[in-house]
Amino acid sequence: MISDGDALVEVVVPEGMAATEVSIDLNGTEVTASFAKRANGRVLGVVSGLRDGENLLTAQVKGKNTGARLKITNFARGGNIFAGIPIQPWVCATRTVTTVLVSQPGTNLSGTATTRANGLDSDPVDADCNAPTKFTYYYQPKAKQGTACTFTISGANPCLQAYDPVARPADADIADFTNDRADTVKALLRVELGTMGRGMYQIAAWFDPAKPWTPFEPQKGWNGKVQWKMGPAASGNRFQQQPGGSIFDDNALRAGFITVNSQLTNNLDNNNQVLATENIMMVKEHLIDTYGEVRYTMSDGGSGGSMMQTVPASVMPGLLDGLQTGMSFPDAVTTWIEARDCGMLNNFYATAAGSGISESARAAINGHPTAAHCGTWAGLNNAGDPTRAGSCLPGFPADIVYDANLRPTGVRCSMHDLLTPIIGTITDTDRNIKPNLPYDNAGIQYGLKALKAGAITPEEFIALNEGVGSYNFDMAWSGGNPAAPTIPAPRARVSPTSMVTFYKSGLVSYGRNLAKVPIIDLRPARGADIHMQWRSYSQRARLDAANGGHANHVMFASQTNSGTALLRKSFQTMDRWLTAIENDKSADSRETKVIRNKPADAVDFCITTDGVTDADLVDVGFGSATCPVKPFESPRIVSGGPLSEDIFKCQLKPLDFASPDYAGIAFTAGQQARLRTVFTDGVCDWSKPGVGQTAWSPTTFRAGPGGQEIPAAPVSVRF
Repeated sequence: MISDGDALVEVVVPEGMAATEVSIDLNGTEVTASFAKRANGRVLGVVSGLRDGENLLTAQVKGKNTGARLKITNFARGGNIFAGIPIQPWVCATRTVTTVLVSQPGTNLSGTATTRANGLDSDPVDADCNAPTKFTYYYQPKAKQGTACTFTISGANPCLQAYDPVARPADADIADFTNDRADTVKALLRVELGTMGRGMYQIAAWFDPAKPWTPFEPQKGWNGKVQWKMGPAASGNRFQQQPGGSIFDDNALRAGFITVNSQLTNNLDNNNQVLATENIMMVKEHLIDTYGEVRYTMSDGGSGGSMMQTVPASVMPGLLDGLQTGMSFPDAVTTWIEARDCGMLNNFYATAAGSGISESARAAINGHPTAAHCGTWAGLNNAGDPTRAGSCLPGFPADIVYDANLRPTGVRCSMHDLLTPIIGTITDTDRNIKPNLPYDNAGIQYGLKALKAGAITPEEFIALNEGVGSYNFDMAWSGGNPAAPTIPAPRARVSPTSMVTFYKSGLVSYGRNLAKVPIIDLRPARGADIHMQWRSYSQRARLDAANGGHANHVMFASQTNSGTALLRKSFQTMDRWLTAIENDKSADSRETKVIRNKPADAVDFCITTDGVTDADLVDVGFGSATCPVKPFESPRIVSGGPLSEDIFKCQLKPLDFASPDYAGIAFTAGQQARLRTVFTDGVCDWSKPGVGQTAWSPTTFRAGPGGQEIPAAPVSVRF
């Protein structure tokens, strides 16, 4: 799974033979000059000129018919290596903002949109939005050396300012920079901005344009490590644009890391984490081919940026080595179980039957500290609405956007539609084509724990389950108009196979793969917003179920946010953890090494502030009464579901009023009849796995949705 026409290759020469005794050719063309014995004693070279598809690299002992051959499959810079056929339409960014015509393929729908500025010196050169890469240069003036500046280009006291490489400052005017390997160089930084996979990426490295840099002999300012910056939020974006968020990470740059960010690992721009995983692979390969081999790759990011770490680590283990997840969610696709439940519950609370339920009872039904928490999902549920042009990002032409009646073949702007290359589509009851989503709530007994705890009455429990309803594929509520609701409101029943691809692909984070990485979970308590505290415990539940424990998962809890000192503590702890794993040369499994090399101070930790300064980092005891983070729940967990919240569709059992489900609570004959009308095919049996819940397997979607197993990695063959 090589891309963009080049690859860094090692040739292992038999002991006692010189590298000069071997000739190497690519598809019949000699490329021996690209290889040499490098300073580390290995014979390495970058092979370029790979054609799309299969290539044959041959290493042969000169004058003899002995050697080895390796098949290398190369893919274009535009992508679709394993993430499936790219969605259309997609609006390429341009050098200057431009009005362009946007059409929905296969229809007569078209409209105009304004492109995003790509920050490059050229417009795209092909339909995959590729354009020549641009480099921007910065340096730290000598006068800033030893000051409290930060390695940024903006803010209160930035260390860095731009310069023209043609007029590089004199050494005497440039500060010295010393990385964590005690290598001292001039403080010169280069930022690479490029295109890949129809998105854009950035790479920042300590780079002196007056000195050579090869992947075999990188400049000394780089310590061999990478920090990947993941972006938050969610949308149904259809625009290429520059990566969101800053690449200037003071902690990482100060230590000598290369920092990376990418549009397709920004969850606002891309809600398809399989595509994000492919993009990580492609950009990381480019980094290796250009800058050199990577010791390890750390990542960080909050909210949607946490999903951009746990899901790629599940989809393709090995791309990310250590995760720092902030305001975390285990993944994107199961997050919308709670989002949808909250939206439906809020609709019910607006009805006559629901309006009389007290605020405290609503909080008990929702599983949250207050009833207000569910309300915060309302805006985010809009991202699941396919009819909102704004979900394709502002400026997308509304006159080509899906409308079930006016434009049934229009562009669907929901974030879920970005997943169709993976999950495929279905023909809905209205005969319109929609994403094959797994969200089902047949058999869910909303408020069950609240009923057993006495927080709601049997009548409130029955009215709740009669009125909560469901969302359809277009995010329309089955309860209808809250002023005159449909009773009972129909529940969602999806195909028993619609969720299989979500599990198999790793879109649902997979505990066995996550055991291969250290995870530091930066968990602020927050207030009444979508970043529910129980999500961190949910991730642990998945690790426990898959591995019998969660020793690789550490929580750093705080009050509202993760402040500067707490972020620095996380970064430095993860860096030490990964260095210890790197130095463990045993033959033990990665999972064993992760736990064995865990630093002694990498433990659950809780502060009552945000941790802005070191003085704030006073541990009050994780789980103590004064720790602001508490193990709350979700509506689905209150309904009896597992803390892991990874079941889209439950297996059913008969409705039985003598069941321990009801803890001896008596229902009248009329109430029983009403519940039978709601639960015509039974209620959830949470003692069993979810319908279609299957294990992860390495899967490619290149040939279409549903996927096929990724073939084994190629190995060289001797002759």
